[in-house]
Amino acid sequence: MKEIKIALVGQPNVGKSHLINSISGATLHVGNFSGVTVDKKEVEFERNGYKLKLIDLPGTYSFHPYTPEEKVTKDFLLNAEYDLILNVVDSNQLQKNLIFSFQVSDLNKPMVIAFNMYDEFSRQGGEIDNDKFFKLTNIRAENVSAKENFGLEELFEKVIKTYQEKNTPRIYYAETIEEEIANVKEKIKEINFDKRFIAIRLLEDDEDIYKIIHEKPWYVELVPQLKSSKERIRIEFDSDDVKEIFFEERLALAKGIISQIAKKARKEKFSEKIDKVLIHPILGLPIFLFVMWVIFQSTFSLGAIPMDYISSGFGAFGNFVGGLLPNGLIKEAVVNGIIPAVGAVVMFLPNILILFLGINLLEQTGYMARAAYVMDGVLKKFGLQGRAFIPLVSGFGCSVPAYMAARTLKNPKDRLITMLVIGFMSCGARLPIYVLLVSAFFAPSIQGDVMFAIYLGGALTGLIVAKILRVVLFKGEPEPFVMELPKYRFPKMKAILFDLWVKTKMYIQKAGTFIAFAALGVWFLSSFPRVDIVKEYSFKIEHIQNADKKAALKEEMNEKILENSYIAHIGKAMAPLTKPLDLGWKEDVALLAGLAAKETVVSTMAVLYGVGNIGDTSKGLIEKIRNSIPFTAAVAMIIIVMFYSPCVAAMSTFYAEVPQMLWRTFYTIYPNVFAYIAAFMAVGLIKIFS
Repeated sequence: MKEIKIALVGQPNVGKSHLINSISGATLHVGNFSGVTVDKKEVEFERNGYKLKLIDLPGTYSFHPYTPEEKVTKDFLLNAEYDLILNVVDSNQLQKNLIFSFQVSDLNKPMVIAFNMYDEFSRQGGEIDNDKFFKLTNIRAENVSAKENFGLEELFEKVIKTYQEKNTPRIYYAETIEEEIANVKEKIKEINFDKRFIAIRLLEDDEDIYKIIHEKPWYVELVPQLKSSKERIRIEFDSDDVKEIFFEERLALAKGIISQIAKKARKEKFSEKIDKVLIHPILGLPIFLFVMWVIFQSTFSLGAIPMDYISSGFGAFGNFVGGLLPNGLIKEAVVNGIIPAVGAVVMFLPNILILFLGINLLEQTGYMARAAYVMDGVLKKFGLQGRAFIPLVSGFGCSVPAYMAARTLKNPKDRLITMLVIGFMSCGARLPIYVLLVSAFFAPSIQGDVMFAIYLGGALTGLIVAKILRVVLFKGEPEPFVMELPKYRFPKMKAILFDLWVKTKMYIQKAGTFIAFAALGVWFLSSFPRVDIVKEYSFKIEHIQNADKKAALKEEMNEKILENSYIAHIGKAMAPLTKPLDLGWKEDVALLAGLAAKETVVSTMAVLYGVGNIGDTSKGLIEKIRNSIPFTAAVAMIIIVMFYSPCVAAMSTFYAEVPQMLWRTFYTIYPNVFAYIAAFMAVGLIKIFS
């Protein structure tokens, strides 16, 4: 069976991933492109006697890459082996998408276009004539909807036909440009690329192409012609930037072709009416804050319902396992260490999923882009540009992809400032700590408000720090922010549920592996040395008949073991530093463990406060914390968790993205110093006003 290797390209948010998900009978493979951490999705399926292999390339706006993802796409299209390009285009954004399509067509490779989201376009009265498009460009196209699952079979029939006939695009520019392309092309000798493509890219000052031909023996003869051709084009079009001239040419070409093939959709009056409210210069920001407040209120009101059931389930599971295991260290480690620690982390899963669901809905409906537009003015006042909003909001989910998302910021200063304050956006792993402490010390009626204040306070603090960094270390104005607002869309429930399932799976895997091993380590450090203490109490316990006194003596023994354990020595060594914050050694150890992964703060406290002997892990841990630490210590813990260093994985990602050792060192130190000072000030203010 013959294989057709297809490069799947398109601008971001055109629905490439949904198209892949809609192909029936497909096998998906996920890995990484060679040498980089960018995801590589490959899909294999059979049609009409052919094996089709789709390689989903990262979304890219232009052949002049700004981000690592865009560079991956360009490198693949230039250097990899493939038979055909499948270009996915948003039918609602034809002009913008076709400009990139014409850049890709310069490769002179067999190419097919999928006009995706055609269901939305047609509902607004739009039509696209694919036959006429083929006559004008020699590119076969099909109107499809990955969401509604139509047009896909016809699309792949055209893919196979194009492969069989080896059709290549036929796109021509203005007469002067074509003449100079031909003149440059004549000077290009032996090369493994299409000569016309090389000529165009050289005229557009493509550095990657210059590197390819720079060592060629005929390069010296090419340079004078290239210089002459550029000069003639500049004079003819009265512009100094040849790259801009080509952009205008492709834009004019796109407009001309669209006028012949497409019946424009009527204006979306309803969408415009909504935008007048959501991006209103005065109402826009309060509306966004209200939406976020509703999401955080939901994390408590809705999350509390399954949380108690999960907690009770782990309590029952602990009792069941305890009944099966013989008395001894293994039983203690499992029942008093691993199970309550994992349970204490997993019980907050509903809260985390509700937060992720809310953010996901905002993204899929198109509101998140509006929020970025609204926040642009706010961010500029704090020395950030509007595009920074996306990585900052991503930080509420997880800092690792947030650091990667900062790659979209082209200006190095803007990118570094954004990355230095992403840690102030509380990630999902910190949510269990907040829920635990807020549930213990605040009335149920205001818990959602307190949670909203924590997240908003962290974000505002991050913006203030960004302003200080801009004024002191990164002087200059942020780059202007230009964006196109996407259409409003109903969220795709299948995609949302799949995303939540993936996050649930990853969270449970982390709880069942890393957190379980961490809990086992904490249990060991908190249970040894113990031989002398056990000997001292064993005789007393054996000779006491009263069950209550025996239980009290066992509790006393466990407390003495804990107070003299290895982990207690570690915590007590930190005591002089944290005493001004009213923190005990148990809280010190938990916060120290949180540097590895924030979830371990909760699991460590569950082990140290001995909730394994309590049937309901959730209520038991909350009650013990409420009775064991003062309110000031709880506030100090919350503030430290808000601001101190993120987890090891996030720090490693920051180091990978920022190679300068000076900034790595700065980022390792300053969040922890800032967190300590902020907690110290908060505790002092509470004591003054209480």
